Order: sequence, then C-alpha cells, then structure tokens
Amino acid sequence: MKQKAFTLIELLVVVAIIGILAAVGVVAYNGYTSAAKINTVKSNHNMMIKEFKTLALKFEIDGEITRREWGKEKTFTQRNLAFDCSPFATHWSNIKTPYADSTAIQKGQDSQAWGGVCCNYGKEGRTYVWFVVNKPKCSFTTYLPDNITIYEEVDWPPN
Repeated sequence: MKQKAFTLIELLVVVAIIGILAAVGVVAYNGYTSAAKINTVKSNHNMMIKEFKTLALKFEIDGEITRREWGKEKTFTQRNLAFDCSPFATHWSNIKTPYADSTAIQKGQDSQAWGGVCCNYGKEGRTYVWFVVNKPKCSFTTYLPDNITIYEEVDWPPN
C-alpha cells in the first residue's frame, strides 16, 4: 500500500513562507509599538499641562490647592510653594513613561514627569518641569526619539 506524505521540498516551502510572514509581522509590530509609545508620551504631556493649568486656576479661586507630593496629598496656600516647578513634578508620579527599562522600573525611576537630574537611561519619554527664569512660569519639556522635543511654558499665579 502506498502512503501519502509531504515531500521535503513542500515542507521547506511552507517553513519559508511562515518565516517571511513572521519577519513582516515583527517589523510591523515594532512600528506599531514605537508609534504607540510616542503617542502615549505626547498624551501624557498634554494631560500634565491641562492639570497644571486647572490647579493654577483653582488656586486663584480658592486660595489653595491640594496636590500629591512624594505620594502624599498636601495642601498649599502659598503660591511660591504651591507652584514650585521642579518638586511639582512629583504630583504626576503615577504617570509612567513607556520607555523605562526594567532597571528603571525596579528603582522607581519610571515616572514620565521629572524635576531633577534623571536616572539610568536617556531622556526619551521624559517630561522635565523647570522654572522659567525671572517669570512666574513653569516649562514642560518632553523628549521624544530622534531628538524631537515638545516645549511649553505655563503661567502660574503671580504674587
């Protein structure tokens, strides 16, 4: 009795086709994840700006704001402390950058907002919050791959 089976050539052709499809899929997947990371960082940047503006307006109306500082809720009644730009970055410690590696995550250095000298890896996916010299403003500088930077200055209530 004659048995039917695949020949070696047929099996090699199928494996080659699967390999080509996998290679195309990996390249497409990397492109999708790269675009998703960039969009996440941009969205987080805009969210931080909007929240900062909202808190500045709330301070003007109520004369105080409550925000997170180092993981705890704290109420501020003095403008210079309420809007101290660099420490203000800790308010967004729950917003994580998609560019953090496992070492940064373990060390708790995976926040997107940052108000000081950074950590174990580059600036990609970071938003640095700093004073604008001689102005009642904070600058929000977000770094993306390929040396792309998003920069915005935001007013905080003057004295």
